Amino acid sequence: MTEASRAFAGEHGAMNNWDKIWKKRTAKIENRATVFEMFKELKRADGFDTQDVQGYYEAFFLQWECMAQRIETGCAGTIGSLYEIGCGSGVNLYLFSALKHVAVLGGLDYSKNLIRIAQSVVPEADVGCEEALRVPTELRYDVVLADSVFQYFNDADYGQKVLERMWAKAGKMVVVTEVHDQEKKDEHMAYRRKCVENYDEVYAGLDKTFYTREMFLQFAEEHGGRCEIVQPDNELYWNNRFVFDCYLYKE
Repeated sequence: MTEASRAFAGEHGAMNNWDKIWKKRTAKIENRATVFEMFKELKRADGFDTQDVQGYYEAFFLQWECMAQRIETGCAGTIGSLYEIGCGSGVNLYLFSALKHVAVLGGLDYSKNLIRIAQSVVPEADVGCEEALRVPTELRYDVVLADSVFQYFNDADYGQKVLERMWAKAGKMVVVTEVHDQEKKDEHMAYRRKCVENYDEVYAGLDKTFYTREMFLQFAEEHGGRCEIVQPDNELYWNNRFVFDCYLYKE
């Protein structure tokens, strides 16, 4: 998200220092009249609260709709169940419940405060506070999602292990969004240093992890699946130029 996401997974160096930030993150969520108004509240709780740009949340909502459409298509039109790694405030689970009427939902997150919010807005979902590598794989879901999370893992090896767990848990597809592109790392860092004075000092210990596209393509080949790499379409979110979304389909 702006500078963190549903961050979790701190044991054995699984996170940098992002977990400390997100353990402290909290918000008071009030019932809203419309789905979109609730969406905005939950996005703010998850860290999307630093930009004041007209159409900012509308752009994110449209981006979610595009992701949901791809997932529906990958599930042959019907999403029976969905599990989210790093569900945070439950914004994605809430939308899939309210707009796509997904009957079975679940998720985990490292932040107890954000999990409490998720439990309040999506009480029917099976959510809990835990690190990513401890996600149980016995109970399978059609879709296993990680939205803007992989960059907060300590290294790409940890991300690879989480991907293995997600694949084992998924019945139809795995979705990983906002993957920081290794090919664009230098460009990304130059942009951040330009925008933030004393960036390296301010963000000491808050590194992002970058991944190659080949990692996901090779994963799909080795597991008998299909990998689709997509460039997210949201011009109002500065980070999108440096990331890609990955859709892994079980064949």
